[in-house]
Amino acid sequence: MSTVPLILEDVEMGGKEDDGIEDDFAYRNNVMHASVKIRLGFIRKVYSLVFMQLLVTTIIGFTLMFWQNGRSFVHENDWLLMVAFFGSMVTLIALHIKRKDTPTNYILLSIFTVVQAYSVGVVVTFFEGIVVLQALLLTVTVLGGLTLYTFQTKRDFSSLGVFLFAGLCVLLVAGIIRIFFINTVFEIIISVFGALLFSLFIVYDTQNIMQRVSPEEYIIATIELYLDILNLFLYILRALDATRRG
Repeated sequence: MSTVPLILEDVEMGGKEDDGIEDDFAYRNNVMHASVKIRLGFIRKVYSLVFMQLLVTTIIGFTLMFWQNGRSFVHENDWLLMVAFFGSMVTLIALHIKRKDTPTNYILLSIFTVVQAYSVGVVVTFFEGIVVLQALLLTVTVLGGLTLYTFQTKRDFSSLGVFLFAGLCVLLVAGIIRIFFINTVFEIIISVFGALLFSLFIVYDTQNIMQRVSPEEYIIATIELYLDILNLFLYILRALDATRRG
């Protein structure tokens, strides 16, 4: 099944905006069937929030990695990583409950972002700076290409959901095996598989949020894309590091 590209459809509609009851229904339905104004507003809001999240994550990550006192602090207080993990889970649940309540949703999103950024920051302190920079540049390149492709393609990726879930299960099992079976080649295979899997997740979620999410669900869309990008970065980082060590 093919669909009209997300950007191309806006061009073909000539910027036409719907008004009245029909437009109100579209707003409550999903982004794809909303007016051009609502659709583009949704895209701007989601990608602005994701950009701010990634900016905060990058700043905190590089601060902990290059600031010696910060690096020492996180290594000496590793228990904070568990606090961050449970904190992110609690905040994520609260975000789903309060996702439409402004400004509560923005406050919770900010807390979630800082907690996730701290977790990523702790992880990157265990890698060499040059490898982290390479992973960051590669992630940005891949993300840009995937986003442009998704907004211009006519292909429908909704059927990927089952396969992506199966891929997550495989990744989970492989992660458990990795604990007991330490091998560079196995690490590279897992990392490359994880990077490919979350590349597909970015394509799937980017298209899916337009077809499934209503315009007022921008917080959910933001979280999905943010977590996809973080996981893509972490698996690329692991792949580069394992390749360097191998």
